[in-house]
Amino acid sequence: MSQEKPTMSSLGNVLFPLAVLTAAGGAAVQIAIKFLILQGKAFPLLEKHEEDFIQKVDYAVTNEDKISQLPDDLLSGILLHLDLMEVVRLRILSRRWKNVCKLRGELRLNCLDMFRVNQSHDKCSRQDQFRFLKAVDNCLQLCSCQTITCLEISCCFLKRFTSDFIRWMQSIATLDIQELHLRFLCSSSPLCEHVKSSTIDLFPISFQLLSKAATLKHLHLCACVLQPRFTSQFNSLKSLYLDLVPMSNGELPRILSSCVNLQTLRVAYCKLSPKLCISGQCLQLKCLYVHSCPGLQEIVICAKNLNTFSCFAEGTMKFSLDVPNLEDARVHVRGPNAMPYMFGEVFKDCTKLKFLLFQIRTNEIRYVPTKMDMFSNLRTLSFVPIIETLADELEIAPILVACPLLEKLRLQFLCEGINQKRGRNWPTEPLACLKEVDLDGFKASLNEIDFACYLARNAPVLERLTTRPTCRIYVEDFAVTTAPSGAYLRSLVTYLHGLVMLHAISNKLEVNVLGLP
Repeated sequence: MSQEKPTMSSLGNVLFPLAVLTAAGGAAVQIAIKFLILQGKAFPLLEKHEEDFIQKVDYAVTNEDKISQLPDDLLSGILLHLDLMEVVRLRILSRRWKNVCKLRGELRLNCLDMFRVNQSHDKCSRQDQFRFLKAVDNCLQLCSCQTITCLEISCCFLKRFTSDFIRWMQSIATLDIQELHLRFLCSSSPLCEHVKSSTIDLFPISFQLLSKAATLKHLHLCACVLQPRFTSQFNSLKSLYLDLVPMSNGELPRILSSCVNLQTLRVAYCKLSPKLCISGQCLQLKCLYVHSCPGLQEIVICAKNLNTFSCFAEGTMKFSLDVPNLEDARVHVRGPNAMPYMFGEVFKDCTKLKFLLFQIRTNEIRYVPTKMDMFSNLRTLSFVPIIETLADELEIAPILVACPLLEKLRLQFLCEGINQKRGRNWPTEPLACLKEVDLDGFKASLNEIDFACYLARNAPVLERLTTRPTCRIYVEDFAVTTAPSGAYLRSLVTYLHGLVMLHAISNKLEVNVLGLP
């Protein structure tokens, strides 16, 4: 009677071949395979290569390299869960593993992969630091014959090894790398805490050295200081992200003159001079992000191609914008009378603006637009007024009237609305295109209910109106954070829903009163 061919259908039959193959590999490979088993990622791969696995189990008693005989997709999965030193060792010892590494277009060399996350890497042993440096050297050498589209190097102790970094950059310049991330800080603390510190030791880096990488399109630098020479042209660069890079001596204009084809610039947590000027006849810049930069007081932009502008300022800020093609703006500012300044002066000529996120810390929200079609193309408005005093929601209505094509509105209530002046009427102009409304921080005061009813009776195509008591505000980098709040009583939910629907003129309106106890 012929022996029945074994199958991989049962759990035992799946784990047994892996156990045999794991025993043939090193300890790190064993851990990687076990990790795949725990994640359940090994099972579909094992079933896919059933016959291949059975054949290797039959010959498991030999001294052959069983791990290297695994299929490419499973080998690649194992490589992803090995630390840096093990990957380098396997690539050096086995041509098979070296070829599998070619399947990976991204290479991340992070000292967190070698040392513990909470360990102070700049104070670790000299031997451990040399191990990391050697591993990076080996990786760059092994990558010399293949294409790596994205390279990330993260190391916090490189200031003692400047010559090693220069050698790495010389090697990188010979590769066809398109995206490069250089981070000289290893910490779980947010960058906003480091920018306030006077003890942080930044790594000096030459912009000329970076420009030698002729194929580089996207560059991200974190926790370094740029050396003052910018004589070389960096024509290939399209995107530049600078985090924790002080530039208070006029470095930024020189960078822009060197990167004539730059389309995206992000400057975050960088100490800057009081006035930032972004201008130039040949400027190709389309996206500009300026977030949480100490010392900055004024932003002057003259950029005809600029499409997206984002600014998160902790203090008062003066703006001068000549951006005729701006379509997307995200701004957080504070200060008295900031609202009439931003709407009445800063944004008054942004006629192509389609998306506006505006968070403001101020003393009042009162403002009447100078012309009723000021935002003639605005489609989405997210308005977050952070104000401690009671405010009349009626003051917001003229802004909506000034947006004839507005389709989506998100409004954050951070205080209970109040009717300040009796006898004032809500505008009667139709909100002809408004389809979606989110009212956050809605406490169901009489003024807030009046505002919801105003929207319902003036928006003929309104499809969804949602109220929730939860406050959602924006913090650094416009990440959303929520604040706990109370819930509506069930009777109030029923009342709100019925009252808004009573005023609705749209037959498609769906009212969602969220926040049941």
